[in-house]
Amino acid sequence: MATLRILLALGAACALFATASSHASVIMPPSRNAVDSEPGTPWSGDHHSNRPETGWMMPYGSACTNGTSECRSGQAAFWFSQGCGIGCKACNGNGSRIPNADNCPELPKPPANETLDPQYRTTNQHTVPGSREDFYKFNPWRAPGNSPVYDPCGMAGGSPIHRFNAGEYNTTKFAKQGDLGSKVLKPRPSGTVWKRGSVARVRFQMSANHGGGYQYRYCPAAEPLTEACFQAHPLAFADEKHTIRYANASRDVEIPATVVKTGGGKGWMMWPFPNFAGGQCDYVVKPGKHCDAGCPGCGAPTYGADKACPCSCDGGCNASSVNPEWYKGLPAGNADPKLFPDPLPGGTGDYPDQHQEEFAIEDTLQVPADMPTGAYVLGWRWDAEMTSQIWQSCSDITIA
Repeated sequence: MATLRILLALGAACALFATASSHASVIMPPSRNAVDSEPGTPWSGDHHSNRPETGWMMPYGSACTNGTSECRSGQAAFWFSQGCGIGCKACNGNGSRIPNADNCPELPKPPANETLDPQYRTTNQHTVPGSREDFYKFNPWRAPGNSPVYDPCGMAGGSPIHRFNAGEYNTTKFAKQGDLGSKVLKPRPSGTVWKRGSVARVRFQMSANHGGGYQYRYCPAAEPLTEACFQAHPLAFADEKHTIRYANASRDVEIPATVVKTGGGKGWMMWPFPNFAGGQCDYVVKPGKHCDAGCPGCGAPTYGADKACPCSCDGGCNASSVNPEWYKGLPAGNADPKLFPDPLPGGTGDYPDQHQEEFAIEDTLQVPADMPTGAYVLGWRWDAEMTSQIWQSCSDITIA
């Protein structure tokens, strides 16, 4: 599988481009966001070769397994919100990863009791919270649930117009770039029935690791699907473990899970895998110059990557923040393997995208015993730490 990888070097970086994998989405229960995987639609086949790839500027692909076979997720992983910062009133669609970029510097940030306890950071763990070296501090995970979203079921392509850093969506009869999930995605009965007071199983697929954490929540299907409705109904995790379900049920592996218990939000789970592949940073190229990232949209007439040219967080784009004293000898933007060890040694490794499409991540949720019976929409929200992006999925379920 070809991927986009930023290769680290001393004081410099170069970006090599091919088709990259991107994002994440819920695959059990099947989501509304995966509607273009239905039989007779563009991505109805089970094989990885039949995976969708976003537009032309910076093509990204997404394939997955549901733990028993390859799954049909269509473009579900391309419904998200980007340019979303803590304390902001709205997302701006800008997916650039400029160190210390604040999408709303004129607005106050959330109080300390709403921000993340540093023990739940997934990267740059040794920097002082809020310092210049802590250059991911304005991204969504630093105050879970605080950043705005375009829509609780995601926006097609993550922004109103196509952009570098995966902000693209293929037009189908169901949706086009910039459409809001709660407005255009119709109910998609999955046959999923959960009993009140029971433990329910859910799964998601990962095609890119941006750190952070996620939450499952619900909204009654008869009510408007708003972020406020979903945030009012978070679901608790039933235990503190993930089950890794490999393709064709070849093997299952249990790994530890970390539920956020102090500071910031309720019902949040820390992302299960560390990122050791180098920090995710961009820089704005100088006037008259262009970003040579190798992407189709990097050239004329758009020069789409000029304001978000990939680079090493250790190198030129972040030189003012690079000092081994701050990062304990680790590359800036990386997880510390002593504080956040790889739960699948030899699996995710230095480049998590090497085999992450070969498994699904399964969690268990506690269904409230007093939850009224009826139709609901299950929501999933992933607040990234290494980018200003938030992924969302919406699935139809019944409570009996």
